[in-house]
Amino acid sequence: MYTYVQCKGPFLTIICISSHFLFFSLTHAGAGVGSLIMQWPKVTLKRAGETVDISCYQNYTRLAYMYWYQQPPRHGLKLVASIVTWMKNSYEEGYSEAKFYITRDNNDYSVMTIKNVTYNDAATYFCAASDHTLTIQHFVTVTTNNLIFGDGTKLTVIGTDDKIIPPSVAIFSPSKQEIQQKNKATLVCLASGFYPDHLNLFWKVNGAKRTEGVGTDEFSTQNGNEKTFSLTSLTEVDIGDVYSCSLVH
Repeated sequence: MYTYVQCKGPFLTIICISSHFLFFSLTHAGAGVGSLIMQWPKVTLKRAGETVDISCYQNYTRLAYMYWYQQPPRHGLKLVASIVTWMKNSYEEGYSEAKFYITRDNNDYSVMTIKNVTYNDAATYFCAASDHTLTIQHFVTVTTNNLIFGDGTKLTVIGTDDKIIPPSVAIFSPSKQEIQQKNKATLVCLASGFYPDHLNLFWKVNGAKRTEGVGTDEFSTQNGNEKTFSLTSLTEVDIGDVYSCSLVH
């Protein structure tokens, strides 16, 4: 389902596009853009009790040590396990092979399978590689050398009967005073009323994705006692171009 809103004025043409996919599982969503580590999918949505596979590829064979990390929302990184081809996988306390099953083919490819996912498994997972061992010291101080990370995979977990609610989208127009004084305009895009907290929002200028000069909330905001969420993004634009706020949920 697509929602298309176009607002025309004497200075700007603004387009807002929302794309809602009713997928319970988003499979391959592209690989990371790191120089050595590629990880996919970028995002994945699962219902409680399902299984998810996260893949990692590193193209530098000297990086003999590979690691998987978990980062719950608003928390730091937690090491799940370290993998070396000639040794048994080493799991950290609180993580087990029965839950986080990790395979590694040769030196370059690893897959972590998370079984029977629950709400507690909702997190961003990172693959990393190093040519040195990783040691965990007192108070979980991590010391390593040349540790290279992938871009991460965000896992969202919803209930077996939860209903997916698409976002409502609005773009707030800039003030005439700002346009006249600066010949620029600040646009605000608001996505609201969506569930789950699993939204990719991005701006485009003249059809090309914009990566600089964009400020987007780091985390979605829950709407009071409701189950739905909201997310805000803003960008400053030049007069005369066509900008769009696009969302994938």
